[in-house]
Amino acid sequence: MKARVIMKSRLIQRVIALWGFAAAGVGMWAEEPLRILSFNGDTGFVHDSKALAEQMIVELGEKNGWVVSTDADPNVFLEPGIESVDVVVFSNNCGTESAIFNERQQAAFQKYIRDGGGYVGIHCAGAIWHETGEFRGWYERLVGTKLIAHPHVQPARLHVERRDHVSTLHLPNRWDLTDEWHQFNENPRRNVNVLISLDESSYKGKEKMNGDHPVSWFQHFDGGRSFFTTLGHTREMYGNADYRTHIEGAIRWAAGAADSLSFEPIQSSLQIDLNADFGVALEDGNRVAKWSNQVASSAARDFVKRDAGRLVPGSGRPRLRLDAPEIRGHNALVFNRQELVNHEEDAFDHLLTGSGYTWFAVMAVYTQVPGLKDVSSFFGNLKNGGNFEGIWGCLTDDNRPWMGSRSGKTFGRWDENNPMVVASDPLEEGRFYLLMGRMAHGTGEVPIELFVNDPTSPVATGVYPVHWASNASKFVIGQERDATNHPGEESFDGEISRFLLYDRPLSDAEMGEMAERLRTDYAIQP
Repeated sequence: MKARVIMKSRLIQRVIALWGFAAAGVGMWAEEPLRILSFNGDTGFVHDSKALAEQMIVELGEKNGWVVSTDADPNVFLEPGIESVDVVVFSNNCGTESAIFNERQQAAFQKYIRDGGGYVGIHCAGAIWHETGEFRGWYERLVGTKLIAHPHVQPARLHVERRDHVSTLHLPNRWDLTDEWHQFNENPRRNVNVLISLDESSYKGKEKMNGDHPVSWFQHFDGGRSFFTTLGHTREMYGNADYRTHIEGAIRWAAGAADSLSFEPIQSSLQIDLNADFGVALEDGNRVAKWSNQVASSAARDFVKRDAGRLVPGSGRPRLRLDAPEIRGHNALVFNRQELVNHEEDAFDHLLTGSGYTWFAVMAVYTQVPGLKDVSSFFGNLKNGGNFEGIWGCLTDDNRPWMGSRSGKTFGRWDENNPMVVASDPLEEGRFYLLMGRMAHGTGEVPIELFVNDPTSPVATGVYPVHWASNASKFVIGQERDATNHPGEESFDGEISRFLLYDRPLSDAEMGEMAERLRTDYAIQP
């Protein structure tokens, strides 16, 4: 549905009328469209890119079915119906010569924010310098700071500090741009949530922030939601697809249409979330000493190095690979017959005795080193000794993925009590895939399924006989078990960027939702 776009006058009432007409249409929108005011009132300097900033908001409205109005008159904040606007975007408008608002307009805009309104400020919206009274300080706190100086336009390197926000989900960890790099009167970091920062060593000029230089951030402020970015000086920025998506996400967040952490896994029954972008402790350069589970409530908190039994001290640690371009700049842990162990002995026994489970792995494979035939494990919690019950995800010697559950009824490596659910086609070396496994809950015989990229079509299926006496062991990443007797011999060679485990079978709809999120976030190709 194309947005209703209204331009260049005080039009809040007509926006509301259009919205009401559209919403009343049968089947026109499944949800209410967002209502956006692109405000461009200014005094003083006018950027060559200002009109492009306004046009970008209009085009984002057309793309998303938003109701967009554009207005330069601050009396718009006095009009009846302003409270129905979801987000006010200050579209690269400056206030460098005199005040933009009179006292009544100031009070109306403050009331809009205090009543829960959303604000998105672009670039020169941080240089509105001449407002009167307490509003001046209030507006600077709404923005988060005040822009005061900048060097000439030049390329620089940005660091995306948080990729869990709807405005940064699509970005690489390192983002190279050419723009105008503002210095502030004070660093906003202690009061806001910083999303993107600037590497000050990557540009020339004295206008810097002592090595800590945020450029995009968000905050809850005085009852409302505020998002600000210094990015947006050049004309070219408004044709940059990543920048446009950044602003699109900012508007969604400021409207309350997306949580601040937009890419969160489904939380119900989530037990493990190992994310190579977070919780990785290094030693000796890029060697991983610990990988922390991001599920705070889980009993299985840390997956740590275990060097016992290694002929070469320290060889049991995977290494961290930063900013992998093929997965949109996410990090990954590189395993070469290594493992990380969680020492909670009984945290996952119930997976085999009736709860079932679902797991997701964003991973790539290398050539597997010959060892125990067709057992190169990327995770597992098999028991040491006895009948080795537990769950595992593995690769054959020629890189066909497989999964299994071992009941403990018999020792047979693969038999009716210990199914090997194996794909017929090998994975391509060096390419990232989304592997998924699911086992149903219940007693008796339950289905077990393996998926590659597509959660609607399993590449292999099997049957598992649930056994009440199954007793698995410690959960290990990069190995089938806590193999103290021969570490590394049943481990895999490859990379893992994300691993999630649920202690229940997700529904088909949930599997589809999670797969879509992960494929999008990690640029997984079909």
